[in-house]
Amino acid sequence: MRVLLPAGQAGDDPVDLHAHYADGWLADGGVRVNFVSSADGAASSGGLSRGLQTPGDNAVFAVLRDLADVILVGAATAAAERYRPANPSPRRREARARYGLAEVPAIAVMSASLQLDLSAELFSAATRAPTLVVTGSAAPIAARNDIIDLAGTETRLQLVQAPSGPDGGVDFAASIAALRELGYRRILCEGGPRLFAAGVAGGAVDELCLTVSPMLTGPDGPRIVAGQPWPEELRPRLRLTGLLTEDSALFCRYLIQR
Repeated sequence: MRVLLPAGQAGDDPVDLHAHYADGWLADGGVRVNFVSSADGAASSGGLSRGLQTPGDNAVFAVLRDLADVILVGAATAAAERYRPANPSPRRREARARYGLAEVPAIAVMSASLQLDLSAELFSAATRAPTLVVTGSAAPIAARNDIIDLAGTETRLQLVQAPSGPDGGVDFAASIAALRELGYRRILCEGGPRLFAAGVAGGAVDELCLTVSPMLTGPDGPRIVAGQPWPEELRPRLRLTGLLTEDSALFCRYLIQR
């Protein structure tokens, strides 16, 4: 992998990915979103993001997780990508310890409806670090109680409640505030597209880490944002602060300008 930006680090020397992505992030934290996209703008191939991944993207994906207190994901994405509790290798746990982070990151799943398969490993096998279920005040009471009951077992499951928005969805900015109150300052959001759009609309996203995969998927692929069109005033500018390349893929680091 080769550094193109920052200019002072550009060259062919080996890249310390942890240092590259920790710079400007570790001290203050925030909300960082990670996506992969084809060169023609698709967020998945064959219905899954892994259809776009490269070895370099997998390496960046792992490093971003290594630098996070909690990994936030929408319920649909968690189900489609078959999320499980995080289980870093010993080498990656050493990297987390070197940066002062807990041994294993938590996983936070956002769901307005709470239509979740609680027997899935992500919920039933959360023993090393918590799986947090983030929902809104409009969520069904019975479903909330099911999560509370499971949290009373050896599983480290936790219900995090935030206000619901006008459309019945979970208020993204309030959810981020709730996670921070629990001590999760460095929040890595892995999508999906609707969750990313909600985060930007709520003014709660600080950074986008985008892999541009050297692939064309055709005109029918989804984009990295989804939902209702944004008004003109809600279209933030991005500032490119880091750029890596490997095997014709680009690894972009953008700050979201407000």
